[in-house]
Amino acid sequence: MRAVLLCSTVAMALAACNSSAVIGSSAPQPTAAQMRINRVALPGDGRGDFITADAGTNRLFVTHSGRVHILDLKSLKELAEVTGLTDAHGVAVDHSTGRAFVTDSGPNAVVMFDPASGRKLKSIPAGTKPDSILLDPASGKVLAFDGGSSEVTIVDPSRGAAIGRVKLPNNPESAQADGKGNVWVTMEDADAIAQIDTKQMKFVRAIPLAGCDGPAPLAFDAADRVLFSGCGNKVMMVTDADSGKTLTSVPIGGDPDGIVFDAAKKRLFVANRDGGWTIVDQQGKDRYSVDQTLKIDEYAKTVALDPETHRVFSSTADLVWPKPVPGKKLLPNGKPGTFRLVVVSQG
Repeated sequence: MRAVLLCSTVAMALAACNSSAVIGSSAPQPTAAQMRINRVALPGDGRGDFITADAGTNRLFVTHSGRVHILDLKSLKELAEVTGLTDAHGVAVDHSTGRAFVTDSGPNAVVMFDPASGRKLKSIPAGTKPDSILLDPASGKVLAFDGGSSEVTIVDPSRGAAIGRVKLPNNPESAQADGKGNVWVTMEDADAIAQIDTKQMKFVRAIPLAGCDGPAPLAFDAADRVLFSGCGNKVMMVTDADSGKTLTSVPIGGDPDGIVFDAAKKRLFVANRDGGWTIVDQQGKDRYSVDQTLKIDEYAKTVALDPETHRVFSSTADLVWPKPVPGKKLLPNGKPGTFRLVVVSQG
């Protein structure tokens, strides 16, 4: 299998806010950072969901309907696939066992697989509609977030088995871990972030996000211990992870579904579904400026970062929209043969 490079675009002036002021300051800002966009075609129909960049295995895991594409993280050549899934969402890798795990919401399962070959090893029962997933470094356990049953399925990677569940007050979306025993996950319908103690595997508290309508994506700044939440009302909330205090908010685009924080460059990428990513520079724990709105493929909605190369990854396809239904939010399908990886390189 091989990936086909489709095109390369230099995005230098595609910015809505090239000289935006720092939030809370009138200081002038530098010219917008240069970004280059490449696209790599991948086989199969439909759209994708979460992407995981794993430096430990030098692999990029791209979920895509009923499969996971396994790519070389540096060359982006496709090396293997996980097939036979129903509706793949997120991937987590456990280096201690050499196993990887993907959520499959069709059969309500976490599927364990070999990250080198893509061979499926075991199907582990989860809650209803497992979606995002992560490996918690503090406990060594894999946590799958079940959006349909408002709980977390705890998986022991060494046993390849679910060993418990944590009940949450509302449906979980995107999660982050600090490696010290804390995991945070957005609760979209509650306009809040849930905090989980992974040493005791219990729900600790809900952090309300006043002024945030439907938080979905979440990122974490480990140095300053700050959480970034993308909200449906076009703002990104910045929250102190320890106190739960809202530090500030930053204007972003419409319908965000992914955020990633590049700690080395002090830069955030907010993936909005509306065809424009909001790129935000961090001047301090509570000070941010919008560098630019990067024009990008519509529905390139989730993001992953390779911290070594500073490349940011997403995926999408040409969209096919169903007929409108009054009062119902509809999601697009992907046009057959148009699925692609989207790669943003920072200048």
